[in-house]
Formats: sequence, structure tokens, C-alpha cells
Amino acid sequence: MRESLVDRHPLERLLLLVGAVRSGIVDALDRDGPRAAEDVAVTAGADLRATTIVLEALAVESVVERISTPKGVRYRLSEMGRAHLVDEGPQMERFGLLHLANRLRGWLELPEAIRNGRPLPKDPAKRDVRTLVSAMGEREPEIVEEIVERCLTYAGHMSTMVDIGGAVGHVARGFSRCGVRATLLDREAVLPFAREFLGQEESEIAFLGGDFTQGLPAGPFDLAYLGNVSHIYSPQTNERLFGEVFDMLARGGTIAVQDFLWGRSSRAAMFAVNMLQATEEGGVWSEEQYRTWLTAAGFIDIEVADLDSTDAQLVLARKRHSVASAAG
Repeated sequence: MRESLVDRHPLERLLLLVGAVRSGIVDALDRDGPRAAEDVAVTAGADLRATTIVLEALAVESVVERISTPKGVRYRLSEMGRAHLVDEGPQMERFGLLHLANRLRGWLELPEAIRNGRPLPKDPAKRDVRTLVSAMGEREPEIVEEIVERCLTYAGHMSTMVDIGGAVGHVARGFSRCGVRATLLDREAVLPFAREFLGQEESEIAFLGGDFTQGLPAGPFDLAYLGNVSHIYSPQTNERLFGEVFDMLARGGTIAVQDFLWGRSSRAAMFAVNMLQATEEGGVWSEEQYRTWLTAAGFIDIEVADLDSTDAQLVLARKRHSVASAAG
């Protein structure tokens, strides 16, 4: 048998799941008891023939259970289907799958990005903000826990932090749970989704709306965290941003940058292509570049750690405690 260059099944499985979510079939199954295909189709506002075909495919993929009853075949979400697509919890990846499908649209336009050096223009009105930021909130809890622990270990005592471009506030919440007064900074359009995601813990987080590339809050903060931010922007923008972060930090404050680094992450090369099709000037940057930007901004004690919970890196650096320490 010929060995295929690409395994088609994972891609087909992704698109099947995304189609079932977006069409309303998954939510139609999220009802009491097994349901007939006719009931699912009516609830979802979908074609019966198409609904039946999709339900049968989902059953083969173990996302749906197919049950034979005296009144005919009935369907319900399997335990796995509920855990990954419906129920809040560590296995939830509903928005992550939807976001991945959105990214595939850009990848289909990769030839144009290769020819032009930048992606085709996108309609801002069609930007799926909810899916994008909610997908970030579905990161495995172990990743957030490791990031928080490493930052606290490096920085020592801290009382305040700001999560720059923090999406739904999953990292800010991690620091808040450790007794740090956390502030979430992101665009105004993102903040309602953050409040929804955080639920009762919303009151523990301070919210600031704005474009951090246009300006940062005055501070001072003990920690500034930038997770999955640097890859969106050019080296020039990152260097300027790190300088502005330096200015808003308290003496001895810490900057923490989590991203994929060239030469350290096995995902770096492919993720750089993802940035080619998704951003005007973004990319994946090297440890040397991060050290250059941080040093130019005035940071010291630069450390780069490979995270155990994900194939990404955490860059940490410190603002001098005093002018005297800089001379020493």
C-alpha cells in the first residue's frame, strides 16, 4: 500500500465536528434523552437527510451514540462528545476547533500570501472575535499553572500584574487565584467575552479596554505578562512595545513573554507560516532577538525557559531595582 504524504482523516474529522457545531446539530443533541434524527433536524433547522448522514458519521467517530429502540434509531452525545464540545471543563475544545477551522481558511489563501508577502485583506466586520478569544481560554490548565508558577518563582513577591492582550483572562485568573491583583488589558470588543468566561471570578479582575500597541496603562505593575502576543507583530513593534512595558513596570518588576521561539520550539517553523497567512508582519522570533529587544529596553537578568506543559517558551526579564544597581 502506498504511504500517503498527508493523513486525510484528522482533517475530515475536524471539519465534520465543526460542521456539526456550527449547524446546530451538537446543541440540538444537548437535550434530555436520546433523540430521533427528525427531532434533531427540526431543532437545528437543518435538512433531515443531511442531519442523518452527519449523525451517522459522528457515531462512527464516537462523538455520538447510536441507540436502537422499538420506535427507531435515536442519537445522543457520547460522554466524549459532551466533554469536548458541551460541558465546561479541562477537556472542552469547542472554540479551539472552530478557531482551527477559521485558520484553515487563511491557509487556503497561502499561495497569495507567498506571492505578495502578506495575507489577502480581511473584512474586519467578519472577524470572529468570540471564537478567537474563547479558544485561548480553552488552553490546558497545566499550561497556565506552569506559567504562573514560573513567573512567581522568578519574580519572588508580587502584588500586581497586568495581562497584556489577555483575551478571556485565563492567565490573569491564574495569578488572581494566587493572591495577585490582576488586570486584564485587551480591546473593548473582547472584554464582554472575558467577563462571561470568568463568571463569578470577574469581580476579582480589573478590566482595561484599549489597543496596547497604541499605549499602555501608567502602572506601576510588578509583572507584565504577554502571552502569544509577540508573534502577531514585527520586530520593530515588539522592540517598541517592550520599551513601553519597561516604563510601566515598578522597580524590580518582571516582564514575562510566552511564545514559540526559533531554534527552541519544534512548532516554530510551521507557526511562522501560520503568521504569514494571518498577519501583515508577524512571525516567530529567536531567543537572540528577544534578548536584543529586552536589553535595548533596559531589562536585565534575562532567562528563557522551555515549558514542560507545551511546546513553547517563557522569556523572563527584570527591571533594575534602582539606578545604583545599574551602575553596579
